[in-house]
Amino acid sequence: MPVAVSRPLGVRHRPEPLWRSREAFFTEAALFVFGAAGLYSYNLIGALPGNEVLLLALLPVLLLARGGRAFESQYRRFYLVTGGWLLGTLISDRYNGIPMFNSSKGIARVVFFVLDFMALAIFLNRKTRRIVIFALSLAFVLIGSSLEFSGDFSIQWKFGVSQGLSILVLLGSSYLYAKQKYRLCLLISVVLAGLNLNYGFRSQLGVHFVSAVLIMPLFAQSTRRPGTQSPMRILLLLTLALGAAYAANASIKYAARHNFFEESLNQKFLGQSEGDYGVLVGGRPETLVAIQAILDRPIIGHGSFPFEMKYVQMKQDIQYEHGYSDSDVAEETDAPVIPTHSHLTLAWVEGGIFGGICWIYILILTIRGALRLTSLRPPLAPLYSYLLISFLWDILYSPFGSVNRIRAAFYVLLSYNILATPLPASARSLGAHIKVLTSSRRRPVRLVSRAAN
Repeated sequence: MPVAVSRPLGVRHRPEPLWRSREAFFTEAALFVFGAAGLYSYNLIGALPGNEVLLLALLPVLLLARGGRAFESQYRRFYLVTGGWLLGTLISDRYNGIPMFNSSKGIARVVFFVLDFMALAIFLNRKTRRIVIFALSLAFVLIGSSLEFSGDFSIQWKFGVSQGLSILVLLGSSYLYAKQKYRLCLLISVVLAGLNLNYGFRSQLGVHFVSAVLIMPLFAQSTRRPGTQSPMRILLLLTLALGAAYAANASIKYAARHNFFEESLNQKFLGQSEGDYGVLVGGRPETLVAIQAILDRPIIGHGSFPFEMKYVQMKQDIQYEHGYSDSDVAEETDAPVIPTHSHLTLAWVEGGIFGGICWIYILILTIRGALRLTSLRPPLAPLYSYLLISFLWDILYSPFGSVNRIRAAFYVLLSYNILATPLPASARSLGAHIKVLTSSRRRPVRLVSRAAN
């Protein structure tokens, strides 16, 4: 039975406005500008990105207007563990006699991370539209910052273009995902992975493989308790994720052995493929050095930006012993900071055990969010999965500071929002909304337009 629509004669149908009010427009515009300001940075206490300069003026206004959003009960553990990290940093700096300048940078790193989280919690307010807008601002920053490397597109690809383009493309892929065109979504992720293989960006190659596998409808959703995860399901998903990472590692090894890359990059990957830990983590010897530094002082830590040449030499020794370097002689440096190159190990090395606990909590939170996506499968699952898997890599293998702080705060909030979703998003698809407009009765449903009211 067709749906009848009643509208007064002479009144044209008006499309839904892009913004419901001026307040919504200005809020979303401010959110985009807030994120996009990260394209610029200022040397105040270390490198302070533009969005944190704006934060100093914006946050008091946001707290006065909608401060309750930043202090929901769901976020209490985040504030607790980051507060512990800050306390650990203060104690470690005092115990190790860290100079005031280095200590102030270490403290500012934690404080601004928390302030970024508060501002975004107020701005985003768990609204999907605003999450998309902020993700677009991140893409703008990533692509804009890559222009610094114009002239060598392979470097430009690794330092911004790849991640920024992935956000834009996966946003489009999400439209197809909402229409259950899963094969096209998988093809898009494979193409993105192929581009990263072409330019030798190994971490993003693995990220695309893993994030695509996790959101494919490989398992039936639970009908008893939507969104829950059984131990067997989790084990299978983790196995698939490890299999995808292995496939990424194998792809790089295969391409290097068949001279797919330029000569210097080809030799680099061939050398790393012969190392004990493969190609994907072969470029991260800092992890093993940081683990040793943690074992040396697991409770108190080494303080903010600690200078200890023995760990710099240890990094070179590890590279040499495990087949990632031809020499065991470390390069001379005026600032021999303990190598970490990881959110988790940096926090633990510098802030002691409280810093480690903070990032272990965030790591588990993010894993839970990524696994929850496999049951919820919201329309934006391709984008969400990519962002969270990228964040997992950053926690384990990327430095923490500058514009990465606000990205990390955004990903933590995204994980909370996913975990707070009570029902599968598929139940709220466009098809479900259309069914609401139709009735099981045999008479037509009478809809009255706004103009008729």
